[in-house]
Amino acid sequence: MDRITPGIIAIIIGAIVAVLLFVPFVAASYRLRGRMTVSRTIGWAALLVSFLAIWTYTILPAPAITDDYRCSTPNLDLLTDLRDILLIQQSGTSLIANAALQVVVLNIIFFMPLGFLVRFLFRWGIARAALSGLVVSLAVETTQLTGIWGLYPCSYRLFSVTDLLHNTLGAVIGSLIALALLRRRASLAPAVAVPHAVTAGRRLLGMLCDLLVFSLVSLITGIIVSLLRVLVIAPGSSTVTDPIETALGIAIGLAVYLVPVLITGTTIGEAAVLLRATGGWQPLALARTVRAALGLGGVVVLSELVPVVGDALALVLALALVVTVLVDRDRRGLAARAAGQHLVDARAIPSATPD
Repeated sequence: MDRITPGIIAIIIGAIVAVLLFVPFVAASYRLRGRMTVSRTIGWAALLVSFLAIWTYTILPAPAITDDYRCSTPNLDLLTDLRDILLIQQSGTSLIANAALQVVVLNIIFFMPLGFLVRFLFRWGIARAALSGLVVSLAVETTQLTGIWGLYPCSYRLFSVTDLLHNTLGAVIGSLIALALLRRRASLAPAVAVPHAVTAGRRLLGMLCDLLVFSLVSLITGIIVSLLRVLVIAPGSSTVTDPIETALGIAIGLAVYLVPVLITGTTIGEAAVLLRATGGWQPLALARTVRAALGLGGVVVLSELVPVVGDALALVLALALVVTVLVDRDRRGLAARAAGQHLVDARAIPSATPD
């Protein structure tokens, strides 16, 4: 395996995990910090990819369990790398081309993002950065030493105490770089009890969360039902998801969206960004039904149930929902306005206390 492939694997896995955790991340950001910022979102994504890259580069490539490979002997000598560097230098190799020195430098560089990001995200100082680097490095080295915790009969990668030292040093250097580059902030967590304005960005973020929840629930349901059919109900049958399984996934995803709207008037995405729908035409059940029908529920129904022109109508409705949020002064949007509802910050309601 080349040097690029583990990084690509880390990015792909990181993207999948980020999508799965996006809605919980949004909800946690609003409850812990009162808002969600682009810089911290990028920081968390970078931390996730950095953490995964540490594992992919230190565990991969892994041999097949049936392959013959030489078991490695743990290195407990702190001076091993220094002796290797000096030995290669005696052969007349330039310092830049010294392979042993390159390994040391890469081990240091590899953990610098970790030290940088823990200071940026958590305001951890040098001591905590060093401890985080040591703990992560020790977890990786122990995984190597145990053959991925018993998956292999012995270690196929070298456990080295010098790696612990270099990785910890990398985290410290990353923390020092962050200290020099980042502006000092007065507080890590702003007051979360203070209501914030209902902005277009906040409304669109809530709509994105609703779309993600629906899509993930539909997809995961379809996969689970397909696996049950192949493994339990009809072993040996085709692994291709059939229309019934797809329809069941869409139905359950739609139900997950509709139930909160019909019961509370507020969608899951709006709850994630600490918004709450208030008011509505009487009776409230009718108002909430109108809102669900003109919101994501209507988009899904048009796309899935209306033949020929359904996809086009669904696209028009989706665009109308986005545009009306952007142009509406109070950010109610098409569905909420048709239902006579208003969207307010949940913290502005005395009885509303964020979880």
